[in-house]
Amino acid sequence: MTFKIALVGCGGMGRRHAHGYIELRKYFDSVTMSAVCDVHADVAATVADEIGDATGDRPVIYTDFDEMLADADLDGVAIVTSTPMHHRFAIKAMNAGLHVITEKPMGLTLKACRQMREVSESTGKVVAVAENYRRDPMNRLTKALIDSGAIGTPYFALDIGVNSSGGAVMHSTVWRAKKEQAGGAPLDAGVHNADMLLYLMGGANTVFAETAINESQRTLRPMSEVAPVLAEMYNHRKEVGYEEGDTVEQTAVDTAFGVIRFKSGAIGQLLMTDTSHGQSLGVSTISGSNGTMYRPRSRSGESPRIVRNDGTEITGDALLELVPDFELDDTISILWNGARRISSYDMDFREIDSKILAYEYLDMVHAAESGGQPEVGPKEGMDALALAYALMESGTSGLPVTVEDVAEGKASAFQDEIDTEMGI
Repeated sequence: MTFKIALVGCGGMGRRHAHGYIELRKYFDSVTMSAVCDVHADVAATVADEIGDATGDRPVIYTDFDEMLADADLDGVAIVTSTPMHHRFAIKAMNAGLHVITEKPMGLTLKACRQMREVSESTGKVVAVAENYRRDPMNRLTKALIDSGAIGTPYFALDIGVNSSGGAVMHSTVWRAKKEQAGGAPLDAGVHNADMLLYLMGGANTVFAETAINESQRTLRPMSEVAPVLAEMYNHRKEVGYEEGDTVEQTAVDTAFGVIRFKSGAIGQLLMTDTSHGQSLGVSTISGSNGTMYRPRSRSGESPRIVRNDGTEITGDALLELVPDFELDDTISILWNGARRISSYDMDFREIDSKILAYEYLDMVHAAESGGQPEVGPKEGMDALALAYALMESGTSGLPVTVEDVAEGKASAFQDEIDTEMGI
């Protein structure tokens, strides 16, 4: 049976999802993208044409979500809109009998996520979250190494992303600068980091953080300057109400420094900012009783690296000797050209991105057809968002917070304004 899906939101990330679907179709014929939906017909047409040219099957274009639900023959939807719309579209889709995969974060706030979870439970429809870092084969290998005891008992983790945007709006996307639309870079981008820390280190208990808006005025600059690797995939979208060179008021947090206590007893430090002018620092490590793991950049194809107490380094294929049972699952293996046991790979970003997105679609479809849960469902999506939001809530209160309290709405001061804006 072919699973019929619609792509909702055809901007930059929507186009990346289209490329993921095109990649999927090279290896599997179990999914078809029957429709695309965007408020801008020309933006939707760009994506529909690209899909049609690559697969020979052009999706039907819609500009109204409700009309699409009423008219199109669908089994599921992929929601790739701006974040405040995730829960609204997901709930409508599930109530219409459709399964859902939504871009990260699962919802803009934990309250929105709880509403999605409740509808998923009452309808029996899948909610999958397109959390892509953990699907990278090198992160699969990293987890296998940690779980095998390759570095002993994990003591602490460092995840540091100290960079500069040069005063530009993140990804040249104005909504990312607005608290009520994105929450802030430590949330919008940091949910990736949060998910990876939980994936590798296990659940988190408490967070103490400081947050700031260091640069309240941003400039809307061309994507080719801000994020050249993404420019080709984003250059068709519309930025309504703004032009290049405009000044944008930044109301979303741009800096967060947090300390995490994991349920295992290990400690973590998560640092994120795009206001470190003249000096950047990117470090992701996990240190344990027998050594330190240097995590590769997600979607780089680079090998993890272990450094022992005596200074010896283990990387590349030598890592595979430490995990003799490690293998990529069947789906990832097919997408990675039949690879099973690899310690690195050589692909450009667009190809890697497309393969991971293809995997996410297949994971959602498998869950829908089997009656099971996707790898990243409501629990995992909310856990990652709660950890990212714990930084914001702690930064707002000046006090430590528990991740559980954030997840269940007992610590929500930072989010309350956003919930009010969304009318929930």
